[in-house]
Amino acid sequence: RRTHLASTEQARAALAPHGTLEPQLAAEHWRGEIPLPQAVAAFYEQVGPLGNWINERVGHAGLTVPTAGNPFSIPPLARLWSAQAGYRWHGITGERLAAWPDHWLVVADQGADPFILDLNTGAIQFARHGAGAWDDDEPLFADILEMAACLGTVGQVWDEAGEDIFADDYSVNPVHRARLVEGLAPLIGADRAEDLADVFGW
Repeated sequence: RRTHLASTEQARAALAPHGTLEPQLAAEHWRGEIPLPQAVAAFYEQVGPLGNWINERVGHAGLTVPTAGNPFSIPPLARLWSAQAGYRWHGITGERLAAWPDHWLVVADQGADPFILDLNTGAIQFARHGAGAWDDDEPLFADILEMAACLGTVGQVWDEAGEDIFADDYSVNPVHRARLVEGLAPLIGADRAEDLADVFGW
């Protein structure tokens, strides 16, 4: 059914306008207490979302990708494990949160809403933080490359639209929604492109 799997090249091309991309090797940058999934290791080695250097304490910023509402955020590999705070463990006490499944890894977010990689399947779902419970939902993306290519494409269309992005009622201008669907269709097919535009409030 999923015949549109995104390539490394498509993911790189989509993310490149949104910040620095550099190879990041798991042996040097992964701080996690679980093994880094091979697909994620390859993503950081071959696509490498890094962003600007902030300072010694913070390191690199990761990528910030504009869209309707809060931007998408993709952390650098060195901060991927700390990005699990508030999901896998309590952000202040560090206590492991029982409601968060062991096989989930946050790989990006929009505000406090996480994009969750399923370690068993490699697929990625998008969860709304205020939903009250973390449930296994239908995957939004087949894998991390498809996620990166699609989020980056959303950001490119947003940037290219400039101030014309909004209609008079501050909804997204239908012209640019149509451009987004057109940009996403080669990656995920036209039907899923329409659905994704809805999910992200375009």
